[in-house]
Amino acid sequence: LNNFCRKKYIYIKMISRLPLRNLRVLDFSRILAGPWCTMLLGDAGANIIKVERMGTGDDTRSWGPPFLHGKEENNMSHHRLSTYFLSVNRNKRSLAVNLKTDEGRDICHRLATEWADVVIENFKVNTMERYGLDYTTLQHDNPGLVYCSITGFGRTGPLRNQPGYDVIASGMYGLMSITGEENGNPVKAGVAITDIVTGSLAHGGILAALHERNQTGLGQRVDLSLMETQLASLVNIGSSVLNNPTT
Repeated sequence: LNNFCRKKYIYIKMISRLPLRNLRVLDFSRILAGPWCTMLLGDAGANIIKVERMGTGDDTRSWGPPFLHGKEENNMSHHRLSTYFLSVNRNKRSLAVNLKTDEGRDICHRLATEWADVVIENFKVNTMERYGLDYTTLQHDNPGLVYCSITGFGRTGPLRNQPGYDVIASGMYGLMSITGEENGNPVKAGVAITDIVTGSLAHGGILAALHERNQTGLGQRVDLSLMETQLASLVNIGSSVLNNPTT
């Protein structure tokens, strides 16, 4: 018993000393890239509130099978918990809100301006503007806010209003063409790696913005897209094409 209590004390002491233990994150993101980012922040101790749709929650809650402990049968979809959802949403608390109502938007506005250090979202361009939860609006009342947006194709340009998915970005911007057998058809990677890398870059961008806030007291906007991530992730392949187009 003494050994058990000692181990529990050490565990609690370790948790209390995690580097991001005082960071508060309001997470509007869904599916994979954004949730991966906030999960990494939560692993380092950040306090995450995940905002989800009333009734259904994050889309990935029902993405299965497999579901937790094989509970895919004889259950309503919103009562099932997929292993996909669990893989990227640990260390978070969930808040079900209807953003199409004044009450729902007011709740989120107050959390973003009175509680949060970081807001992250991955809606289509201008969605958060319609809700009054965009960076410009929130930053006015919370100048220290770090606001991270993840889109498919960026906030400017001809494809800015299109939704973005990992498989689309990897197909359009090179990854699938260099995956698989030589002279074979393009092949999708086994996991949604473009989403994962985008979420990891968002994590780094948020930490960099927080470091800058420590110097100035002011927050920043962190802006990422699957398109830009995929192009950057081509690394040496992209460099060889740019510097030797005949290859």
